[in-house]
Amino acid sequence: MKKIIPLLTALGIALAGLVWAQGPQQASVRTSAGERQIQIVRQGERTLFPVDQVLAILGGTVSSDPEGYRARLNGVEISFASDSRFAVIGDKMVEMPEPPVIIEGRVFVPWQFFQGFLAAASGMQTSWNAASGVLEFRPAVRAVLTAQTSVVDLQGMTKIVIQLSGSTEYTIEREPGFFLIRLASPIRSSAPEQSVENPLVSRISYTERAVRIALKATEVTADAYKLESPFRIVLDLRPGSAPRLPGLVTPAPAVDPPGIRTIVIDPGHGGKEVGAVGPGGLMEKNATLTISRKLAASLERKLNTRVVLTRTGDELVSLDDRTAIANQYKADLFLSIHLNASLIQGAHGSETYFLSVEASDDLSRQAAERENASSPSSRQSGGSDLRLILWDLAQQEYLKESSRLAEIIQTEMNGATGVQSRGVKQAPFKVLVGATMPAALVELGFISNPQEEAKMQDAAFQDAIVNALTSAVERYKNEYEVRIGVASPSPAPVLGRQEADSPSAAPGTTTPGE
Repeated sequence: MKKIIPLLTALGIALAGLVWAQGPQQASVRTSAGERQIQIVRQGERTLFPVDQVLAILGGTVSSDPEGYRARLNGVEISFASDSRFAVIGDKMVEMPEPPVIIEGRVFVPWQFFQGFLAAASGMQTSWNAASGVLEFRPAVRAVLTAQTSVVDLQGMTKIVIQLSGSTEYTIEREPGFFLIRLASPIRSSAPEQSVENPLVSRISYTERAVRIALKATEVTADAYKLESPFRIVLDLRPGSAPRLPGLVTPAPAVDPPGIRTIVIDPGHGGKEVGAVGPGGLMEKNATLTISRKLAASLERKLNTRVVLTRTGDELVSLDDRTAIANQYKADLFLSIHLNASLIQGAHGSETYFLSVEASDDLSRQAAERENASSPSSRQSGGSDLRLILWDLAQQEYLKESSRLAEIIQTEMNGATGVQSRGVKQAPFKVLVGATMPAALVELGFISNPQEEAKMQDAAFQDAIVNALTSAVERYKNEYEVRIGVASPSPAPVLGRQEADSPSAAPGTTTPGE
């Protein structure tokens, strides 16, 4: 995009004379405060509006940057460029019938630009009446949404989830002693107020367009984000000062140096979702949690990294929430731990996957379907398939890194555990959807195989798996940090004469776990 923008900008300026040859015209911007005149450009049936003038009337701004342009209104930012008819708000896209045009240094856009932006920034509706020449902004008529709130303690963090019956725009404000979530749509709750048994929160109350979260502690740090299908607003509260909620005027959080600093480990299944069950009664949810706990301790000890578990006990965590936890902790790696199952007698071995819309083969597709069906978040209509495709496209940035991570994991699993390798594969695992970092899913073995089920309960074999995964993450971390220039390559070993002449030291050979 960087190469195209200057060319198209120059082309837009070159065409400016032709556009203006038709003469600038006047139109009105109508809001609840009245009407203001702006200058527009018409080309046949095509009408373009100046972004800066319209946003100034609404209280917003627009500025240029090396990637294109950024507009801000009510704390919401939209990015766009003159070479694309798509603008971006967070993880959503606003589509225009045509790209913006640059005329004498001023950015002009179709009115649909404001339609998408204003809906996100202020919950207003936008319309253009060509006959009267009026661009109108008015409050949207909104249906009443039902609200349901849950509070969960997770690893010293209080997670508040406000689930609504539909999506809506919102802002979050910090006041002394409470957080206030203001909603664009009216809401209704079965109880106007609920008491909470929690070290940080005392009660949650509702008004027509707001949720008030009263705090017990005077110093609370908070992160906020949203999830879709169903629509949820999530607040992660921790003891501490300097709240970090979007829209609040607070100091910018410290930025971690580049490299692998935070790793999120996801023990598959949990709660009522037990996963696969072996012939001896071993449940996948228990085995994955045991191994994940050991892995987290090993990684923290050997790599000096922060490691977060998506669950620390036998609780149900949806597939959406697992990757949301990784994103909110700004993880540099995401690793989901599972056990395989098959109706084929004697199936055995480990497999490592990274995300793709299309499965590598039928067995990979079946494995993904089995894991996806185990969570309520996957039992959705066809919209979830579109979401998967969009995330798959968005994750092309991480495709190469996820593939390399999976390859290293599989190599280490083969060498250190003696489990037959079934290879690196791709499949549409929804637990990987939305992870904004390199991510892989490991099927450690087949719990449906009595021999492998027994191994999974053996402490020594569990340690072998943990050592293999730790070595894999360490190898990937070292490789990655050398590639991005934050670490130096390890010096080549200096071999003695006898060692150099030994067949075991032949080039290209490695020992298990190396």
